[in-house]
Amino acid sequence: MYQRIKHSLIISLSCFAFLFFLNACGHKKGGEEITANPAEVTNQVKENTLTTIRLTAEAQERLGIETSKAEYRDMPMTLTLGGEIITPPGQEVKVTAPVSGMVSRTANGYFPVAGSPVQVKQEVMRLIALPPDMDIISAAEDVKVKQIEYEVALAELKRAETLHENKAISDKVFESTRANFVKAEASLKAATGRLSLYQGNDIGSASENLSTLTLESPVTGIIQNISVTPGQIITSSSLLFEVSPLNPFWIRVPVYSGDLAGIDTGQKAYISTMGDRSKSALLPADPVRGPMLSNASTASSYLYYEIVNRNGELRSGQKVSVTLSMKSTGKSLVVPYSSIVYDIQGGTWVYVQSEPLVYTRVRVDLDHVSDGLAILTRGLSPGDEVVYAGTAELFGTEFGVGK
Repeated sequence: MYQRIKHSLIISLSCFAFLFFLNACGHKKGGEEITANPAEVTNQVKENTLTTIRLTAEAQERLGIETSKAEYRDMPMTLTLGGEIITPPGQEVKVTAPVSGMVSRTANGYFPVAGSPVQVKQEVMRLIALPPDMDIISAAEDVKVKQIEYEVALAELKRAETLHENKAISDKVFESTRANFVKAEASLKAATGRLSLYQGNDIGSASENLSTLTLESPVTGIIQNISVTPGQIITSSSLLFEVSPLNPFWIRVPVYSGDLAGIDTGQKAYISTMGDRSKSALLPADPVRGPMLSNASTASSYLYYEIVNRNGELRSGQKVSVTLSMKSTGKSLVVPYSSIVYDIQGGTWVYVQSEPLVYTRVRVDLDHVSDGLAILTRGLSPGDEVVYAGTAELFGTEFGVGK
């Protein structure tokens, strides 16, 4: 019994000592609590100290700085929908074979693939003309017939040459005989060439004596589809290739029928490509009259807009974001669109005049663009003096590439 009490007392004293030690470690002398700093930041600099530019009066004049106030205006409300880039109806060109024949590469060995850019009147492929409904058997029989005709014409020519030397026939009869021989010789070469093609021999050598048609692109654009391959025998009117013009494109926008009446269809639409927030993403598109089509399953109708394909960055079938203007208006904070600058990540900024000759770059959120005005959702207050002329020069000056 005594040993058990002694053992319990030792355990209690040990626990009390351990708790006392923990309590002592958590306080400084004088009762101040000791706390560990989870992170240490050195050389901390606020963002606005990095984006302030101080100019001299001479530099401001040289850069052509002009400012205007950010203000609320009654602006058309907008609706952003998904759209699809399409080739204007009737402008996609399908090229077919004018006669039956064998498809061949161009003289320099070129043969297009889908996606190849072509210029108007550019040679795309060649077609070696072949008689319709001819197979390898009839081609072989044709060669035999032409061979006999050639031998007969050759014999007649030799006899005519002898008679002509002896003045037994006139010059006219002799020339007629020679012409018949030349015709028979050409027919034999053509028949032999056709048989060689059917037997799978080299197209280049086999087609030397055959009629060859050059097939050109009727428009400048992109080859969307190739329906034939070199060496393929096709019939008349077979589809060869399709060319889609590169400029301009149309944007087809499906609009819910309940929203259609509220859209100002006479105003421009603004197009941005999916996932692209760069300046090039804000592309204006003009309204055009297109096919009056609707989709009953989605209760939507189509609107069409025409867009200039700058630098060929757009392609048929591409999905885009389309911002449409509504007939209703609302108060929006606006600045001139020329005030907006984009950083390398696509972020949007403006320069605000904080005091004379001092400009601060401020981050803003751009909602959309309408009639040359940038509609902002965050970043400025009404009355802020924003630079709208010389913005690019200020941006270059900040990063050491300005005037």
